[in-house]
Amino acid sequence: MPDRRTAKASELPPIDLNPRRDPPLDFPDREFGELSPQDYRELGFLCGLEVHQQLDTARKLFCRCPAGVRTTRTDASILRHMRPTLSEMGDYDGCALMEFKTRKEIVYLLERGTACTYEMDDTPPFEIDEAAVRIALWVSRLFDLQLVSELQVMRKQYLDGSIPTGFQRTAMVGIGGAIGFRGSELGSDRQLRIRQLTLEEDSCREVSDVGHRITFRTDRLGTPLIETVTEPDMWTPQEVAVGGRLLADVAHVSRRLCRGAGAGRQDVNVSIAGSRRVEIKGTSQHRHLPRLVHIEAYRHLNLLRIQDELEKRGVDAAALSNVQELHLDVSSLLEGSNYGPVDEALRAGQRVRAVRLPGFAGLLARKTQPGIAFAQEFSERARVIACLTGRPFMLARDVAGERLGESTWGEIQKALGADEDDSVVLVWGDKEDAETAATEVVLRADQAFRGVPSETRQPHPDGTTGFERILPGPERMYPDTDTPQLPIPDAWVTEIDSKRWELPWQRSDRYEETGLTSAVAHRLAVAPWADLFDELAPEDPAIARRIAHALELRLPHFWREVGHRELPQVERLRPLVEALASERVHPSGAMWILDRLLREPGEPGDIIGEHEIAEGDVASRRVDMWFATRKEHREGMIKYLRDAGSEFEWPSAPWPFADADSRLRNAMGEILRGRSRGNVDPRQVRDMLEQRFAEEGE
Repeated sequence: MPDRRTAKASELPPIDLNPRRDPPLDFPDREFGELSPQDYRELGFLCGLEVHQQLDTARKLFCRCPAGVRTTRTDASILRHMRPTLSEMGDYDGCALMEFKTRKEIVYLLERGTACTYEMDDTPPFEIDEAAVRIALWVSRLFDLQLVSELQVMRKQYLDGSIPTGFQRTAMVGIGGAIGFRGSELGSDRQLRIRQLTLEEDSCREVSDVGHRITFRTDRLGTPLIETVTEPDMWTPQEVAVGGRLLADVAHVSRRLCRGAGAGRQDVNVSIAGSRRVEIKGTSQHRHLPRLVHIEAYRHLNLLRIQDELEKRGVDAAALSNVQELHLDVSSLLEGSNYGPVDEALRAGQRVRAVRLPGFAGLLARKTQPGIAFAQEFSERARVIACLTGRPFMLARDVAGERLGESTWGEIQKALGADEDDSVVLVWGDKEDAETAATEVVLRADQAFRGVPSETRQPHPDGTTGFERILPGPERMYPDTDTPQLPIPDAWVTEIDSKRWELPWQRSDRYEETGLTSAVAHRLAVAPWADLFDELAPEDPAIARRIAHALELRLPHFWREVGHRELPQVERLRPLVEALASERVHPSGAMWILDRLLREPGEPGDIIGEHEIAEGDVASRRVDMWFATRKEHREGMIKYLRDAGSEFEWPSAPWPFADADSRLRNAMGEILRGRSRGNVDPRQVRDMLEQRFAEEGE
């Protein structure tokens, strides 16, 4: 077992470097939305995506537990600790070492219906799920990837506790593909290259993470998951959002991917000229990506400017080599400091350590993200690795140092041997945690000499990011000796290649040719009910638009109510299309009839019959009835008020709405509500109401 302080990781590979090594330090600072595509090219902006999507299978990838089941019940819990292992080349993965430093206690909450001994690493894996392999092969073909001839399961080391085994089983399925980059800002002939697609098992759901204890629930663990990795072919923030939607839309053509919260998520890899790749984990909304990667690009630029300033000052990275000499315990100097957080920590028995950063004076106050100083890069790393829970737990003299007073800072500087060129940082917590935090502050300062450290970051709602962990290296991958290779039968590939499918833009073009608008056609092409719409096959463009609109509005709402996604039978909805085509019901009633067909068990013909257009002047009778009812209600209200002794006088225009349009919409809603939808023409009702309101002077 390596020593938590002295174990060394191997150097990060050159592949993490941006191809351009000329940092654009004089590039102007701009807000999101103020840069053109050419500006981002000058910045050297590059971005790639890693898209994770759960597969809709009956069981998990390497056992027979059901997949897609979410539970809150706990039948048992297990406590574990993780330790890193050497790679085949004799090196430790840097990310694994970082997680080892946290000294985490990992608790797993188990429910007997969704977990088994495989998940807890007490028994070997079962054979890989065939259904999941077939789906992964199919999606690989959609991305025009070259399929592997044999699946070789690998182990990808994870020590954050999200997988009880300490590694994730993953297998390469396809490599080297591309799709047309539709919607790119930089030309219609662009290609989005796909580096690879892998099939792997999903991790646990995190329940809580406080201090040195993190708790997971295992119901999601082992769910089949595909990971699609692109090349860094997105050169503007807007292209990142377009690329993310494109990958999701193409993959969903298979109709075998899960939908809903957490079923699909993407990691974004960002760099600019002179920096190296940084991964932002777990972004779920495509619309948030452009602002997120714009801010991250400028974070890289500001870190490169700090690196340049260190070089101009002539600061040598060797000054940080002896970590233990750069920090010491200053608890005794701070007793009675009158700074609340420090005084509370000392009263609680915690320790305060001071760190000297040679040559860093003033740098920690530099802005790296909107409203965020460079000092936060240090505090985030200390919080994550030392597991500090107090708020605050760090104070830098460069940032709000006046809270301690000059005399106190002078004593700390003297104890450290610091001068005016140095920056001083205080961290506090339990004795061992404070020592870990102080060490991490020095290590983060050392990384400033290399500009942008390769790390994984988590997104925040305002578009900024925070440190999560060091970026894993190739040392974390090694073959899985528990799982046999799986040769891909030629019959599987032949079956997949024989399938006929339309890519989203092909289907969208077809819908537009039938009369749907571009926006409706695009939404329908990627909707899970697109095949249902095709089977209903409405020939009239007006009816097609009605059905497409009704499905889009009512199906998701119905699914949320019942708690599961299941398409209705074509035979149940076809009578609605036929009734619209034969003009037995008015098109305005299509949505409401569909709603009843989804919810009510009655025969479709009986339900539709209640909405058929009635004979005679039904619209006129309903308008007359509505006005009569309103008059009766008004007279009854006046009598009630008079009988009660009220001096209330009914106004000359007795209507509780501010304008004529509001009054008209309210009246139409009351006349056309309920099961009368579809058996009168709303336009006819509107004309009659306008005439009656005019006659009565309202």
